[in-house]
Amino acid sequence: MVNAQHHLQLLNTELLQVRQALLLRLTESNNLIHHALVARLHKHNPEQWLELLQKQLGTEYQDIVLRLEQVEAAICQIDIGQYGYCCDCEEKIDPQRLLVDPTIQRCSNCEPNL
Repeated sequence: MVNAQHHLQLLNTELLQVRQALLLRLTESNNLIHHALVARLHKHNPEQWLELLQKQLGTEYQDIVLRLEQVEAAICQIDIGQYGYCCDCEEKIDPQRLLVDPTIQRCSNCEPNL
């Protein structure tokens, strides 16, 4: 049985950490466009950041933007009551897989390489 509330706490903590890490990377960048993006992000609700980032950042930020996307998707699944179910076959995901990574979207049959 998946404890969605426990995972939600973990995911919300990671969400804050990913957002802070992203802001830090952008702030430390020598790119003036990145500094302008930080100012723009501060003017928007953090739930809108992903859309802004996907349009503005290059591949050097792909890892952190992908993680932000994964965490937000998992939180959304909890919100709609679909957390812990495979997005392909809709079978339950093994709770051990979710312990390894609470953002997992697929069961071991649909994504066996975890």
